Amino acid sequence: MSSGGPGSHPGVGGGPAGPQGHDVTPRRPGFESVGGLEDHIRCLKEMVLFPLMYKDLYARFHMKPPRGVLFHGPPGTGKTLVAGALASECSLGERRVTFFSRKGADCYSKYIGESEQRLRALFEQVPKDAAVLTKATRANAGIRTQARILQPSIIFFDEVDGLAPTRSSRHDIVHASVVSTLLALMDGLDSAHDIIVIGATNRIDAIDPALRRPGRFDKELFFPLPSHQARVDILQVHLRHWRRRPPDSLVQQLAANTVGYCGSDLQALCSEAVLCGLRRAYPDIYSCNNKVKINLSTLMA
Repeated sequence: MSSGGPGSHPGVGGGPAGPQGHDVTPRRPGFESVGGLEDHIRCLKEMVLFPLMYKDLYARFHMKPPRGVLFHGPPGTGKTLVAGALASECSLGERRVTFFSRKGADCYSKYIGESEQRLRALFEQVPKDAAVLTKATRANAGIRTQARILQPSIIFFDEVDGLAPTRSSRHDIVHASVVSTLLALMDGLDSAHDIIVIGATNRIDAIDPALRRPGRFDKELFFPLPSHQARVDILQVHLRHWRRRPPDSLVQQLAANTVGYCGSDLQALCSEAVLCGLRRAYPDIYSCNNKVKINLSTLMA
């Protein structure tokens, strides 16, 4: 149900490079690039954005914000996109939120103990007041202290079922050790640490049950396949930059004929429409060895 394809995003926000080669890149589009997920966006603002922006309110009424949020649903429904948009929205104005993205299976290593070390590299304790750290201190801290130095931070684990599968006799000791390390690290987060952990999976039954209790992944958000109106909203997001957008009646017809399509499917549909216009306007482009000069005004987009 997304306006972008699946897969993990690199970092969002300002600051130095993140650990393991994931850079912190300029701001990505925010919630305006997400269609059909208004209820999810509202929930995330309450669970993640408001605690970061209105700390005095939460402190006054002794409210404990969630430390983790779990996204689950079919592939291509916008889980990764919403996580990136959330980090972007948190970085508006003077406040900057660093976004670390990891694939669950990428945290594993063939060397014993290195998988656990990679996880600790995101959570390890460092001086809490990052604002007083000099550039030299940040450089010497290395990858082990990135998440703490760059507070507030959002750590996003895509395909978290690959990182923390259900512990059983079928899994070796490495999986059990990594899951135990992740549980301990999430238990170490408290209200003094501006670190939010987000996990995404399309196999929620494969995640270790211990991760789903309050205090770790406190909240769970289900991302279903888009409804008719959600498909209309997603198509409108993709079509808003077209110079000659199709009429609303055609968009409604497309939404009615795409039952079962996820957001990524609708994005691919719009991309294919542009390619069809290219084939129709420039049929010789496939047989020409040189670059063809294209007049964009002749295309539908």
